[in-house]
Amino acid sequence: MIRSKLALNVNNPLRQRIVVKHMMSNMQKDELGGYLKTRLAFGGTHEELFTAPSMEAIYGVTNGVPRLVNSLATNCLLYACEKKQRQVDEETVYQAQSELNF
Repeated sequence: MIRSKLALNVNNPLRQRIVVKHMMSNMQKDELGGYLKTRLAFGGTHEELFTAPSMEAIYGVTNGVPRLVNSLATNCLLYACEKKQRQVDEETVYQAQSELNF
């Protein structure tokens, strides 16, 4: 991916200008619930919006990749709101996933 492209000699000037290099790893399954709660708290809610089965489904779809978790969780919340659901269930996750084409 980008690392292999940066490794090419033609990209030496660019690579030399990159000051900070960070590789974000995937979340573990047991970290997902806390991550979603923290994100919701930043948004102003402390309600349990994601059921345990929905978190399992989110992890299964995203494999814990933070960018994918964020996208899918946002789509789940939008879909649940559209359907006037108080919580995101497993079915909501799969409906939201189909819209994202993961």
